[in-house]
Amino acid sequence: MTLPTTRDLIMGNPVARAFAVTGDAWTQLILREAFYGARRFSVWRERLGMPRSVLTDRLNRLVTAGLLEHREAPGSTTRLEYRLTEMGLDMFGTAVMQGQWERKWARSPLQERYALAFFDRETGARVEPTVFDHEGGQPVDASRVRWEAGEGLIPIAPPTSRRRRTAPIETDRAIIDRSTDIMGDYWSWAVLAAAYFRLRRFDEIHEALGVATNILADRLKTLVLHGVLEKRLYQTAPPRFEYRLTEAGRDLYPIIMTMHGWSERWLCPDGAPLRLIDTTTGRPISAVVCDRTTGRRVDPRAIRWEVEAAAPVATSAA
Repeated sequence: MTLPTTRDLIMGNPVARAFAVTGDAWTQLILREAFYGARRFSVWRERLGMPRSVLTDRLNRLVTAGLLEHREAPGSTTRLEYRLTEMGLDMFGTAVMQGQWERKWARSPLQERYALAFFDRETGARVEPTVFDHEGGQPVDASRVRWEAGEGLIPIAPPTSRRRRTAPIETDRAIIDRSTDIMGDYWSWAVLAAAYFRLRRFDEIHEALGVATNILADRLKTLVLHGVLEKRLYQTAPPRFEYRLTEAGRDLYPIIMTMHGWSERWLCPDGAPLRLIDTTTGRPISAVVCDRTTGRRVDPRAIRWEVEAAAPVATSAA
């Protein structure tokens, strides 16, 4: 078997497949509002202020990808609404972990005051979303995870017609807002993925991703601005820098894990082209967000959430 290239590993792994479907700021916000109960075109338009053409495009893409489906609206045979499928509902855990990262590292003014708390609908017990190696298993320990390449590591073409927004999307939700500046841009994610594969210098990142140099320079600048990467001087004459993950950047790992697990379940019918293995047990990891106490998968249909006062944090991104 031919050994995969670094570009194969970064651009062809399950997370790359997932981001090709959901790695867009508007798409993530549409899904967020679907978890809040949005089902009609007019509701998304009112809540997000999206251009009509963009909303139509993203909804169509989500239906085609299988995360949403058309259904007749209750009491009407002519009006259609959009409902989350099982595939779409399974994205809830990723949204929750993204919201947790955001509350710690990229709080909006609303998140300075409020946070979401989750409770089991049946028992009323508080739910603590945590990334597990599988449902009913154990919380994932990043220090005990290795990857193993399989078949089908083919680089995924970046989505078309999804330019990075020049201004942040500000909304009024206590989950997923400012993090879309990072997790809602395909090339920002690709640069972040390169950092997780220990690529640190401009030239080696450029070679691995095959992205235009101006786009790469812009995304590196953005990730440094958000405190996810930091520049370190490694050569003085001429001055050259490398880019390393900060604590905030490393804290994005649970989101990457959940995207990997979701992609395994829904986008890799022939098996994941890159598998995650627990180095202690040797068993495969299929990451899923579960309640830390019960080990049960976090299902939006089985929990309720409440807004509560936000706890202060000692750290924030630059």
